[in-house]
Amino acid sequence: MKKSESIVWRTLYILLFLCTVWVSNMAYGQIMAIKAERNLDLTDWVSRKQTERLMRYHGTDGLKITKDKVYIWRDSKWIPVLKRGQG
Repeated sequence: MKKSESIVWRTLYILLFLCTVWVSNMAYGQIMAIKAERNLDLTDWVSRKQTERLMRYHGTDGLKITKDKVYIWRDSKWIPVLKRGQG
């Protein structure tokens, strides 16, 4: 009886350890993905305030922002409305 209880407890500890490692690994992966996404963010040259102003001015709900231009969608095509270094 004592030996079987010992095996059960060891199994539970191992399962708990494996679950802890798995959750930690998943959290680490999510944090790294968020950091990578921030590093690839091309909108850092356009401030949030400037983005909101452009959307309000052009009457649109979205903008396409690349590394050198900002576009709006009009008449089935992307039209540039701001170039980098322009304002």
